[in-house]
Amino acid sequence: MEKNKKEAHVMTMMKHCNWGGCNKVVPRGQSFCDKHEAMNEQRKANYKASLDQRSQTVAGKQVRSDHQAYYNHVRRDKEANTFYHTKQWQNVRYYVYARDMATCQVCGNAVTDRKIVDHIHPLKVSGEERLSQDNLWTLCYRCHNIKTNLEMKIAAKDNGNALLKHAKREWWQKIISERFK
Repeated sequence: MEKNKKEAHVMTMMKHCNWGGCNKVVPRGQSFCDKHEAMNEQRKANYKASLDQRSQTVAGKQVRSDHQAYYNHVRRDKEANTFYHTKQWQNVRYYVYARDMATCQVCGNAVTDRKIVDHIHPLKVSGEERLSQDNLWTLCYRCHNIKTNLEMKIAAKDNGNALLKHAKREWWQKIISERFK
């Protein structure tokens, strides 16, 4: 019976390769088998190249502009939308972007496409810090998405807003970096 428990435990530590139709088993935490890992990296590189190429075209720039207009009008909270269009915010945002030398403060990647300056303590829970340079940092699109998703999960907890209001920059760097592993 002990042997069956051990085998069951080992099996729960394994899963199937994420590549469609592949039945190879890989350890949990690994997405693809060796054969498909390289193919997945190539697929991602091709996708990024197509995005870069698309963003250089007139049609690609229009799509991005339309998406941003939709987001501002439909999804973003009106008070935040008003704030993000003020001259004060634009000035502080450009300053922080330059201070951080257009570099993501979590992963170190260059931030050239979308200049994301993020509030360490979210605007909704710490409005008094909205223009504080100590509460702002530059993030790449990937790190910003990870942080935003984590913020939503934390805010849903009973004491979530208090946690978000007191989270330190170093803590965010550690938590976001762990998501890359």
